[in-house]
Amino acid sequence: MHHALRSAVPGDIRMPTTRLIEDRPRRAYRWSCGVCCVLSALLWLVLVSPAQVLSPPPRLEPTAIALAEIRQCGENISKSAPDTSFKLLDAQRELTLGLLKGGYSNGQAMGGSGYNRGGNYSREGDWLTVPPPKEYVEDLSHEARWCLQVANVLNTQPDKKEAAKEVLASIANDLHIKVVDCKAWGAGRLITVIANTVKNGQPDAGWTVMYKWVSVSGLNSSELSFPQISTPTSKALPPGVYAVYATKQVGNTLKKTEPITVSAFQDAKVKCEIPVP
Repeated sequence: MHHALRSAVPGDIRMPTTRLIEDRPRRAYRWSCGVCCVLSALLWLVLVSPAQVLSPPPRLEPTAIALAEIRQCGENISKSAPDTSFKLLDAQRELTLGLLKGGYSNGQAMGGSGYNRGGNYSREGDWLTVPPPKEYVEDLSHEARWCLQVANVLNTQPDKKEAAKEVLASIANDLHIKVVDCKAWGAGRLITVIANTVKNGQPDAGWTVMYKWVSVSGLNSSELSFPQISTPTSKALPPGVYAVYATKQVGNTLKKTEPITVSAFQDAKVKCEIPVP
């Protein structure tokens, strides 16, 4: 700026003082106008650009909110659990591409044939025309909220630090499963889990099949049920790892089986058998 002002003044240092005093307001006025124009342009970009580039359409808002909460969770534990923080933030970026912004490039997809199975990707970087299934978004939202709550436990309750780290690492692993499945199959999908209750190798009917996410198994999280009594019974679930067990009321006694671990990903359908007493 000093150079610009010196170049605007003629070389004759004996210039009349009155001329210098007259020129200063003019130069200051031109300089002020230029700064104001630049600031106005920057303000216009700040106000206009995010609305055009960052705001998802209403159909994708629940997904975007869940992913934003996962990002916040990762940022909240960047110092207390840096490795898990990195995994959470990486999964959040990948799922943003897979669930919101038109899918992955060809080089990032996990396979040609699987990638086009119902993904609804335009691959132009636009918002997806169809949102992920409702159950998928609900699952993602639950995990995002659990992630934030456990991150708070990690940062504020030293006596529960190690347990909180394990839960957060499990959530990060579950999100990674969703990333891999998303790359292989397209936008978020549901996988049909078919459960059979068996006793001595034979079907045993009348059991209620329950499940919960393994990622939050160390917490007092909600346990959900399959819609029909066994056997068999089925439930469409988002990709992930689940603890599945069965309960049955017999008189005044509620019988409950030991949980089994079911990995729901890669295939369109997954079958499991639950041994019952």
